[in-house]
Amino acid sequence: MAKTDYGAVFSAHFLQLTDEERRYLALDALKLEWRRISFYSNTNGMFSWVEAYFDGDTIVKVIQENRSFYRDGSPCYNSYTEYDTILKTEGGMLLPLTGRGKPKKLTGSNIMAVTPFGCSLNFQINRSKRRTDLFLDNLRANQRFPLGEWERIGKIDGDGAFHEFMDWYIATCRADYFQKLERFRRAQKVTVKYRPGDIFRMELDRERYCYGLITGTVKQFRSMPELPEQHSLRRLMMVPIMVRTYQFLTEDPGMTARELAEMPLGRMKTVGDNDIIWGTHPIVDHRELTEEDLEFHLVCCKIRRNGDMQAEDFNLAVEWGFAKMELPWEQMSQKLRELMEDYASPHGGVSIGIIPRLMLESESPDLVTHWLNLLNPCCRELREELLRCLGLEPDTDFDGFARAFGGLTKCDILKRMK
Repeated sequence: MAKTDYGAVFSAHFLQLTDEERRYLALDALKLEWRRISFYSNTNGMFSWVEAYFDGDTIVKVIQENRSFYRDGSPCYNSYTEYDTILKTEGGMLLPLTGRGKPKKLTGSNIMAVTPFGCSLNFQINRSKRRTDLFLDNLRANQRFPLGEWERIGKIDGDGAFHEFMDWYIATCRADYFQKLERFRRAQKVTVKYRPGDIFRMELDRERYCYGLITGTVKQFRSMPELPEQHSLRRLMMVPIMVRTYQFLTEDPGMTARELAEMPLGRMKTVGDNDIIWGTHPIVDHRELTEEDLEFHLVCCKIRRNGDMQAEDFNLAVEWGFAKMELPWEQMSQKLRELMEDYASPHGGVSIGIIPRLMLESESPDLVTHWLNLLNPCCRELREELLRCLGLEPDTDFDGFARAFGGLTKCDILKRMK
């Protein structure tokens, strides 16, 4: 297939949205009187088709499709993006949004470079990864509508299955659905101040909510002189915060700190603060932190001796809160050495967003296994053997570890946080 034969690649949209579906997806109807201009491109085998719809000289809707193919010509990847916007044009030029800007040539890439002024739908089928995703965003407000139904969405394999899903979705929307959708459409960008002890609300899907607690900011811990210079918290990118999720779901969007007091908290996770500072997950209450709220990962990191990455023997850098020490190879039991063969530290980075269903351990039990924080139940045997090799009782807690290796107890940490 010739690279320039875009008519063969894009003979029609692979997703044919109806205006009724658009109404439920926060998109404006497609009007027949709008003028349409198409732009095509091909970058390393990824074909792109951008359609700009004009009301007079103003672009009011954009549809983009991306497609790639296997060598036999069968589809590998398809994505469909549609959004509403307001982009002024004149004489084939895209006018600047502010007085400081300059007109730009009217091209697909220049159109797509401007953040939509309306809501944006993104649907993609990645056959190489056997994955289907559907997202509905208000990008200027940093909001994502909680469509939920990821298991049903994951089974969509084309246009027909998409409409079957939308028929079911529309039929199961509650009476207040459009009120919720309108709030999402009209949301404005905000900048929120936060502090440890703040409680935030997350929307799992159209009806259910979950709540989280901010237990600390990495910036504050870095400022404490007791934190070792060579510590995982000093290597994290973004603006990381520590959060724990209350491990339950509810249809009540107005729960208070008092009502949440008896609910169990899940494992601590280190995440970027963007979903909090931009109000994606709004702060709904605040309470004073207790020692039970604080949690730090108990983790190990293999240190190859003499820098020889091929050597079988290694030392272990062990870290729990502010306490850090190195366990030499000679002090490890044979059992610990064997248990460490498949271990990987969870300190590989910071989660960019706070994704509700990945924060709930009941919704994603496999995630707990893959993140090898030694506090997780699946790591009990490894944790107990490690503590024995360190000369501690197998049930040693955070404060006991801190006292043994010169760290701060939870009481000390709380005092410094205040």
